[in-house]
Amino acid sequence: MHYSAIKRKIVKRIDKLCCQPIEVFVFHAVCDSFDPALNKQVDWSSTTEFKQRILSFKQQYTFISLDEAYHCLHRDLTRQKKLAALTCDDGFASILSILPFLEHEQVPITLFINPKYLDGTSIRTGYAPAPKYITQNQLFALKSNLISIGMHGYEHLDATKQSPEEFAESVDKCINILSSHPRYIPFFAYTWGNHTDTTDRILAEKNIVPVLCDGGATRRYYNGISRKPIDTQYLQSELVNSLIR
Repeated sequence: MHYSAIKRKIVKRIDKLCCQPIEVFVFHAVCDSFDPALNKQVDWSSTTEFKQRILSFKQQYTFISLDEAYHCLHRDLTRQKKLAALTCDDGFASILSILPFLEHEQVPITLFINPKYLDGTSIRTGYAPAPKYITQNQLFALKSNLISIGMHGYEHLDATKQSPEEFAESVDKCINILSSHPRYIPFFAYTWGNHTDTTDRILAEKNIVPVLCDGGATRRYYNGISRKPIDTQYLQSELVNSLIR
């Protein structure tokens, strides 16, 4: 085994003993009632359930921004405090309704946006008939220090099914549109968490942090930040699977 691989293995074992993992949670659509014309049920949480879940998390974790989490993962030699960060993918318009609640609770959030849909009504292939998105004016009106804006691909496409040139172009389009936002951070959330060594390399060359959706927690930063979905239907399916297992 190569020396660097042995060193990394030792460091990971030390981390498990000394470092609490930083939990990064992701959700998608939050609204009072499920509307199949707007969302997939697997990506939806009711407003009441979402608020209850966040309040429950606050009893377990100290919420920090994703950017803070990234720096903690780089620099902390030990970490006894339980930390968490909150993220939201896709930029559905429904997110606007729960931002005041998160502001009141002082919970930072990172919104991962597909710039193609900033016209507010674009139809996303393979998804709902007419999902409603945050518009560009609404997005750029968000100035709270608790909000950060990251990238989710120009369109909601699987990065592993794009050529390297197509993926790089998608990233550049995101940067061109989103980097002028005062709360922009150079973080890229892969759709469905799908990525390859090539997509990771392209992001590294552009100094962009890859964000996954693999259900894990992160103790130390290596080549991406892991996340756990907290959408209602996802949690229910996980519960069923755990009972079956």
